[in-house]
Amino acid sequence: MANWGLTRKQIVMLAVLVFGTFVTVLNQTVVSPALPSIMSEMNVDAATAQWLTTGFTLVNAIMVPITAFLTDRFTTRRLFLTSMILFTCGTALAAWGPSFPVLLGGRLVQAAGAGILMPLVMTVLMWTFPVDRRGTAMGVFGIVIAFAPAAGPTVAGIIIDQANWHVMFWIIAALCLVVIFFAGAVLERGGETNKDVTLDVPSVILSTIGFGGLLYGLSAIGSYGVTADSAAGVVIGAVALAFFFRRQLRMEQPMLQVRVLANRKFLIATIIVMLVQGALLAGGILLPILLQSYMGFSATTSGLVLLPGAIIMGAMGPVAGRLFDKHGPRVLAVTGTGILALTTSAFVFMGPGTGLVTLTAIYTVRLFSLSLVNMPISTWGMNALPDKLVNHGTSVQNTFRQVAGSLGTAIIVSTSTAVQNAVAGSTDATTAGVFGIHMAFVVATALCVIGFVLTVALVRNKPGDEAAADEDNKHRSLIEQIMKRDVYTLPEDATVLEAMQLLVNNHISAAPLVDATGKPTGFISDGDIMRYLSKRGQMIMDPVVMIVQTVDAYADHKDYAHKLEHLMSMKASDIGAKGIIGVNVHADLPEVCRVLGENHLKKVPVLDNGIIVGVINRSDITHFSMERYLADRAEAQ
Repeated sequence: MANWGLTRKQIVMLAVLVFGTFVTVLNQTVVSPALPSIMSEMNVDAATAQWLTTGFTLVNAIMVPITAFLTDRFTTRRLFLTSMILFTCGTALAAWGPSFPVLLGGRLVQAAGAGILMPLVMTVLMWTFPVDRRGTAMGVFGIVIAFAPAAGPTVAGIIIDQANWHVMFWIIAALCLVVIFFAGAVLERGGETNKDVTLDVPSVILSTIGFGGLLYGLSAIGSYGVTADSAAGVVIGAVALAFFFRRQLRMEQPMLQVRVLANRKFLIATIIVMLVQGALLAGGILLPILLQSYMGFSATTSGLVLLPGAIIMGAMGPVAGRLFDKHGPRVLAVTGTGILALTTSAFVFMGPGTGLVTLTAIYTVRLFSLSLVNMPISTWGMNALPDKLVNHGTSVQNTFRQVAGSLGTAIIVSTSTAVQNAVAGSTDATTAGVFGIHMAFVVATALCVIGFVLTVALVRNKPGDEAAADEDNKHRSLIEQIMKRDVYTLPEDATVLEAMQLLVNNHISAAPLVDATGKPTGFISDGDIMRYLSKRGQMIMDPVVMIVQTVDAYADHKDYAHKLEHLMSMKASDIGAKGIIGVNVHADLPEVCRVLGENHLKKVPVLDNGIIVGVINRSDITHFSMERYLADRAEAQ
């Protein structure tokens, strides 16, 4: 700990925050292995039981935009303690759970607390740690939180087999009380409050009725068919959502800035992520039911089957980020959605005769493929938004991702229940149940195939590809809009003479050296040439001194001419810089400014998949910023 450079107080605070979030994230994945036991004890079907997962996810989604208001209105310490107390009360209610409605109520209260906690902790970490310590804090936070979803199913399975699901929730409640005790002792007040900020209550009501009505209607159709109640739920939900979206579009400060969906690339990314999320969560519910209810395995075994995939998905987060920077979104997303569709379809043919190793391997590959889709597609969509809309884009995408997870799961699991009920009279219970699960995975496969088709047709890597489909320049990333596309390069084996001719003929001061594939290997500038021609008895840092020394060298004409002649025959790579300083085409504007400022550059190459696709100047950024400021000011007036 001492090597991290954190004080003892910072270490304790980090431990409390991380452990508190770990408990809430762990809670999100412990329910799946418990579903078969809950269904048996409370005599409910899968379409009803899945509310414990989908209801939790839905409330989380509704809390995302509300949390923005709460973080402005209340201090972070007060909000953290309130969310933990709310989560603890919900956990205790679920642990008691004498009936399904009480258990579900506890899960929904849990979700309200957890929905506040996750974004809040990120804020707390930002104000608790100085800039030079935030990387350490966030790194530790990310590693621990990534471990929670992996550990959840296995831990839950062991507890359920040794005791029961009630004990599982009581243990989580006890851990929450420990977090509350230490948080009250070590957390500082933190954050400035704004008592003038308001929450649009009608928007909250409309979103809750809309999403909740759809979820209820779809689940009820799965259990009881199309009835007056289920039809009313779907209709009321759809109407409420229509009014919700209409209200958001008419408000100057909406609760959820749905206008960002007008950006074509962001809309495509959001749709793909929603399709994938719906198929993903349903698999996590159906597989434990298949293993425990129809294949006779224990809850511990079902948890262990889910474990490798969860570990790989968590570990792939940073790896997918690096692959995205290197290859762009298309190759990752096409590969990911393709494998996801294939592995999901494989579950259509699995049943009591399938081996555990086969099930585990296919489920693990399925989650691995998901890691190739979620981050790259989300980032690709977010990069299409202007900087001032990124925060709104994050809220919209997070909300829609969780809503899609809830609704997708409700549709898929309800399909399983409806099919099972339809064939129950003509076959035994096990065969009917397995057939229902097979048909549910058919629906899940269809969602994945739609996502794959959208990815192949609409997700592109290169700015040139985007330009061909976007002649009015409305849907390109910010860097693509600002940068100049005329880039002058030299082959890496070019001579200094060729370099000078390029610089003089095009009135530029520097040019990158590229290999046969077009990837940059170095850089040569007029400054490199000047350094070679100057009197280099010592390192010259002042450019004025260097120019004077070059002029002095020219006074001795013979020596200067000989030096110049020798220089022209040299390779540009011998006097130029090795390697290149550039920015990724998906970088945001602050990152470009940082690169320019820290390296004292006037311009910097823009890279896409390692290839130079443009160059961005300080003057370009200044002009864009001034133009944006004046436009926003005129709009405000």
